[in-house]
Amino acid sequence: MTPPVKKFLFIVEDLYGGGAEKVLLNTASLLKDAGIDVTLFTLREKIDHTLPDNIHPINLGIVTKLTKAISNVAIEKIQASLILKKVKEISPDVIISCSCDKITRHLPDTLNIYYWIHGNVTGFAKDNAKGYEKFKRFYNGKKLICVSRGIADDILHNVRATPKSCQVIYNPFDIEKIQALADEPFSKPFDKYFIHVGTFEERKRHDRLLQAYQLSGVATPLVLMGKGERRPHIEAMIAEMNLANQVKIIDFQKNPYPYIKAAQALILTSDAEGLPTVLIEALICHTPVISVDCPSGPAEILTLPLDKFLIPLEDINGLAMAIKVVDNKRTIVNPDSYRLFSSGSVTRKFISL
Repeated sequence: MTPPVKKFLFIVEDLYGGGAEKVLLNTASLLKDAGIDVTLFTLREKIDHTLPDNIHPINLGIVTKLTKAISNVAIEKIQASLILKKVKEISPDVIISCSCDKITRHLPDTLNIYYWIHGNVTGFAKDNAKGYEKFKRFYNGKKLICVSRGIADDILHNVRATPKSCQVIYNPFDIEKIQALADEPFSKPFDKYFIHVGTFEERKRHDRLLQAYQLSGVATPLVLMGKGERRPHIEAMIAEMNLANQVKIIDFQKNPYPYIKAAQALILTSDAEGLPTVLIEALICHTPVISVDCPSGPAEILTLPLDKFLIPLEDINGLAMAIKVVDNKRTIVNPDSYRLFSSGSVTRKFISL
């Protein structure tokens, strides 16, 4: 007798940009391809990512401008009760909450619900002590999935949270699909260029990137791809540093892979990450990566021999030197460097939840 098909439910606030949302869509699509029954609930209608052909989000419409303006625990509990009503209609075997845990934490623990942690708690919070307390309030006694070993270690040893369980499952990557998308035609910004792909927010540290780039003295232009409220601030910084002729900002692209593949290297300068998707995507595109060794993820991705381009967080000189080295010679990326993140090995871990 064939066992019943396992039912997965993903819950996310919206699909507006962001690495976590992109990973969610990719994972949901891969599970569907593996024969899993997958449903995706969004809490508001905001979609920016390209949806996989086999994923059709159901918008519950429970997050609005009004609920955001008067957000409190009472509102969250009402929102959670509305989600629960919909959950009962489909009776999923596994529920995965992503980027909406403020609301889903109020769902009953009798559900088989996992909270998908994509970011490192230390460094993401402006005030670590407050951040730790909030994390414990949300997640003590809950089942957690962390996208990197660094995040799990941070939760258990720095935050000192007491989740019911805490396991590491790397983000899955459809390597063949990414490589096919990377070969699509596009309008190349320059013949030769460095690239940074990321939201225009403080944590991404565009100031660190621009300082290191200027210090490197390379003539190769730098492309900043992204969107976000700090764009005017970054544009002002570029002008102040007299880099307007060398640094070009381009909008977030639904298919960034051709831009990444054609780059001399991809650079990451964040204060904190979870498992930076863009680093793995760059390696899959066989593009060299220069990254600061921030918590967490880069050290788990840039292993030997790529670790020579893993630079201590505050070492601007080291970052500048790495840019100079890769400008002179583009490093060869071996498929072994991204095999760990292949979709097959990762989806099996999700299916076993």
